[in-house]
Amino acid sequence: MKAGKKRLSCSKRLAVGVLIFDALATIYCLALCTLSILRNYTGGLPYLTALIAFLQAMTGLVLNAYYQKAKAENTCGGITYETTLANIKQKEGATI
Repeated sequence: MKAGKKRLSCSKRLAVGVLIFDALATIYCLALCTLSILRNYTGGLPYLTALIAFLQAMTGLVLNAYYQKAKAENTCGGITYETTLANIKQKEGATI
């Protein structure tokens, strides 16, 4: 590994993996639905549409947890880093 490259954290890799898996599985399910329609399949496709819905729910849960984790990590004593930096810059501007 090069010295300048950072590895993605486990939570980021998990979130990206879930997004990729969701996208590929959704495209695959929609392709199967399209193929079924083109081949004049007269039955229902609830198992494919349910799979898409479950994958979307899983993606929502994983991304919600990831962003909650990121939000919790970007605080210091209950104050976000952006607020702290803005206060520091404001104080520096006032002393000059």
